[in-house]
Amino acid sequence: ETIPPVRPCESIGPYTVGQSVFQVQSSFNYNQVEAGIDFSTKTLLHNTVIRYGILEKLELSAVVNWQTDENITIAGSDRNTGISNTQIGFRYNFRANEGAKPPIGFQGRILLKAQSEIYQRENLGATFILITGNKLSDRFSLISNWALTWSGNGASGRLFYALNLSYSLSEKWGTFLEMYGDLNNFNANVDTGLSFLVSEDVMLDASTGWQGDNNLNDWFVDLGISFRFHNRD
Repeated sequence: ETIPPVRPCESIGPYTVGQSVFQVQSSFNYNQVEAGIDFSTKTLLHNTVIRYGILEKLELSAVVNWQTDENITIAGSDRNTGISNTQIGFRYNFRANEGAKPPIGFQGRILLKAQSEIYQRENLGATFILITGNKLSDRFSLISNWALTWSGNGASGRLFYALNLSYSLSEKWGTFLEMYGDLNNFNANVDTGLSFLVSEDVMLDASTGWQGDNNLNDWFVDLGISFRFHNRD
């Protein structure tokens, strides 16, 4: 009946948008990384995800990121900006929530080479995500993501995970607590945030997270909006 809380967490849900539904998810993310007093990076990322349901359980999607980086060292600073990421792919929902049986979804995307020169991939990449979820109660739900990603830059495949515990505060407000990271060299990052349902088809969100690892001070804040168009009753 309403747009689902698809943002602002790092994980994704097992369901698709539904047949003939066109949905846009857009956000601005500010990320700051500090390594002592010798180096810091400030990144502003504009992320846009476009999703369209060609069947009730099958959707197509595309991703475009516009990024600005400022790298600061003792010697000075430099600034890069441009298209940093493009992807196309699909998501399929195998099963809805059936009692104790969790819903299951799968997403696959090709990581394209259509970026600005400074962010250009060496080759095409790919990412595949197995998604599970379950409604623990009327207010609590749990989602897990298990991903395998090839960046396209010569590195071998990396395994990633995300565990998301969401809580419905009211009909319009929702919140979550999430842990996610790399499984090859295990790390644990955390984030939390809020979503607000403006109308049946529009949702706002805000989140913040900490990704500190290997003596880095790494944190971010994120603001986003999701909206959809459809002719469904």
